Amino acid sequence: MEEKKSQWYVIQVISGTEENVKQSLFQRRESFGLEEYLIDVFVPTHDVVSVRAWGTKVKKKKNILPWYILVEMNVTNESWYIVRNTPNVTGFLWAWNIPVPVSGAELEQLKWKVESKEETFTTKFKTWDRALITKGAFENNEGVITDVNESKGLVKVNVNLLWRDTPIELDFSQVVVK
Repeated sequence: MEEKKSQWYVIQVISGTEENVKQSLFQRRESFGLEEYLIDVFVPTHDVVSVRAWGTKVKKKKNILPWYILVEMNVTNESWYIVRNTPNVTGFLWAWNIPVPVSGAELEQLKWKVESKEETFTTKFKTWDRALITKGAFENNEGVITDVNESKGLVKVNVNLLWRDTPIELDFSQVVVK
């Protein structure tokens, strides 16, 4: 009998339960003895840094594909049934009732995005907000935000120094909106 090569498949899950489903799939694989059919589970995530009150940075993992995870498996009736009936799994991505495998190029692109160690910043700063500088050489000065660069985690603040507005580029953690 010819052995099939395993392929990656996309599984739709309830949002926010991606890591729980991954753990459940590994537990079910062991308890049902499907090690040769259910090979691996991949939850594509990246780091997101958000700045909280008084410049506190909080780093969290954020799912690149919310509601979806990838499973490497050999599809048989039994393995398909076990994955499909795992809690919080809503189904496979498929066409005409057949699960569609992910192409190698798509998988490599997704893995590259996860491995490129770039952090993403999220903030509530807006241009023209009044800001107080809490850290650094200009501590306790106030100014107006003129530019927000979320990709680099920087904000530009116009501060009145020597009776002139002077633009200063600061890290998100150095500024608080008043």
